[in-house]
Amino acid sequence: MNKVIQIALNDLRLMFKERDIWINLVLIPLVLSYVVGIANGALSAGASQTIPTFVIDVIDSDNSALSAQFLADLRAANESFVLCPADQTDEDACRLGDADFTPELAQTRLEDKTSLALIEIPAGFESLLNAGEDVSIIYRSNETAAAPSYILQTVQGVVGRAGGAINAARVGAQVAADFDPLFAEPEAGAAFSAEVRERAGALWASEPISITYVLAETSSQRQIDQRQSGFGQSVPGMASMYVMFAVFPAATAFLLERKQWTLQRVVTMPVSRAQILGGKLLARFIIGMIQYTIVFAFGLFLGVNYGNDYVALVALMVSFVLCITALTIAITTMLKNVMQANGITLLLTLTLAPLGGAWWSLEIVPAWMRTLGHISPVAWVMDGYNSLLFFGGNLGTVITPILVLLGAAAVLFAFGVSRFRFD
Repeated sequence: MNKVIQIALNDLRLMFKERDIWINLVLIPLVLSYVVGIANGALSAGASQTIPTFVIDVIDSDNSALSAQFLADLRAANESFVLCPADQTDEDACRLGDADFTPELAQTRLEDKTSLALIEIPAGFESLLNAGEDVSIIYRSNETAAAPSYILQTVQGVVGRAGGAINAARVGAQVAADFDPLFAEPEAGAAFSAEVRERAGALWASEPISITYVLAETSSQRQIDQRQSGFGQSVPGMASMYVMFAVFPAATAFLLERKQWTLQRVVTMPVSRAQILGGKLLARFIIGMIQYTIVFAFGLFLGVNYGNDYVALVALMVSFVLCITALTIAITTMLKNVMQANGITLLLTLTLAPLGGAWWSLEIVPAWMRTLGHISPVAWVMDGYNSLLFFGGNLGTVITPILVLLGAAAVLFAFGVSRFRFD
């Protein structure tokens, strides 16, 4: 392991001898992060913040006060949810057009990803709950990159709150009836249960970990939101793109060293080929992490809030840099010369970055484009960053992007290392 580190440090020392590296590692990424952030409205004091919306279809077969309260709690839990058809607007927020909302249409909208989830509340929802019976709310989704897992988690949280309030009402009514026969009467018992349920619901709603709220919408508050919206998109996006610019040149370096017989001479030294390859890949991994650190530190200066789970943030960085490092060694084995390597790596960077949402949010593109964009590792890591920066996510909500990136890295490393040749 010591030899691997020494090889990596030697490669890093050679990289940092080049003065141009500071232009590509620091100056250009920071300038682009700032400019793209402004283009995304970070400093537009008079503009309103654009909040991504998630269309969720609802079939409420009960239409009761309790089902209406459930849906109201769901809206309160996440302001980006649009519950259709109830939340339809003149601007067609539900994307229904002139169509009549039916169960058949709801299923079709789910399949073609017009809506990201479908919730079905059965008939008799309120009466069965009041009678102490269990009731199932059906949740369906196209659980893909376009429908992040925090939608399901939010629904589960609201269901848990509603269930907790109802259970509190049941237990309270039973205890009251045991102590005072008056509460065993239907009218008195029902009124007491309703009061307990209402108080329990209020206690759940007051829990700060599950509610996001704005005390006052002042101009300064809007300015902070717009800064987060603009730079929260540009900083991780530009950082991810320049990680590729920092790591992909390893392909050119490998081919150049092979052409100059540097690799062949290193093989004659008392180090294994695995240690040589490991050290050189470690150097590129480190340079990728340095790139992330520089741009994200600049984001802190710009006022970007990275959320509360820094373990998840670092895990996303590490998994993405590993994936790009693995992709580098994989494509190196398919390249013939230095000129080809320069062209292919530049093309990959300038294709994977915008396709994956590094330049703009994938929320503004059509559903088919969001799906196609997830052939790029950038899309997966941006899903994770968006969850942390905009939706209060944590390690649990970004575990899917992390696992996808690590899985891709494992496959690409296996492919690249098995095909790599030193001569």
